[in-house]
Amino acid sequence: MDNLESNYIDISFALLKRLNRPLIFDVYVKRGENSFSKIFKKGDLLDFDRIRVYEEKGIDVFYVTEEEHSLYCIYVEKLGEVLNERAQSFKPNEAHEVLKELSQHTLKEIQETLEVSSASIKNAKNVVDGCIRRVSKDPKNVIKVMKLLSHQPYQLKHSVSVSMFAVLLAIADGMESDLNIQSVGLGGFFHDIGIGQLTFDPEDQKFLTAEQRKEMWRHPELGKEMLKQVKGIKSDVVQIVLQHHEQPNGHGYPNGLRGPEIYYPAKIVAIAYAFCSLISKKSYREAYPVSKAVEKLKEDHGKYDKKILETLTKLVLPNF
Repeated sequence: MDNLESNYIDISFALLKRLNRPLIFDVYVKRGENSFSKIFKKGDLLDFDRIRVYEEKGIDVFYVTEEEHSLYCIYVEKLGEVLNERAQSFKPNEAHEVLKELSQHTLKEIQETLEVSSASIKNAKNVVDGCIRRVSKDPKNVIKVMKLLSHQPYQLKHSVSVSMFAVLLAIADGMESDLNIQSVGLGGFFHDIGIGQLTFDPEDQKFLTAEQRKEMWRHPELGKEMLKQVKGIKSDVVQIVLQHHEQPNGHGYPNGLRGPEIYYPAKIVAIAYAFCSLISKKSYREAYPVSKAVEKLKEDHGKYDKKILETLTKLVLPNF
């Protein structure tokens, strides 16, 4: 029997309940293994009494077909725009769901096409602006979004986490310009898009061979090439993507830059990247506790900017 599961994609229950106009896609519930039933069809208005019945039965996940998922993504993109225009109209859990769904859609599209479109840039800006708004209200909103992403692929979780922690770091470090903070967030969101062009997944590897390491050192430049021709992306975001693995001691890559040669926002993203990597579970190790992660960063003398690392310490130890 063919596995029908792969033909259906789960969608956000909280966001579906925001719909107040006719559906542009069919909605399904899962009855059992390889068994799905259509409960709303295109053109229907949502029946909230019926939804309540499903909730009472413990069904809180709805689905669309793979063929119609793009229509659901159009709805999510619109919600991303509304979130940044009228954030007060969203409940906290709805705002977090928008950020999760929009970032998932944006990064999945980039990974599948190995291209960054103007639409991807627009969606990423909506994600980052939403993240800025959430973490400005409460730094612990980072954890809430990370929990929503806990079952998503590592690269998605990592990109959003790095973006949010980079924004937190930039604000805590004294960055005031909204546009500059947005650039740091976008640099964090896009920092590893070049990874998709490698012939292997580095997250599955505890140790890299010499050939893999050589290939890995190319991913910042691959990311830069993907971004630099896209309309609507600022040059400072491209610089962050290119330099996020440079180190003040000159031992980083791809160009072995030293201290003041490294773009300061790239230093912020470098620390956000390293911290998020340490507190994330990998296939070959458990996640480090926050205090141990900070300790390990400080042990790498000369690898990270001392001032930003101290800002991270003061930021995360009391809050996380």
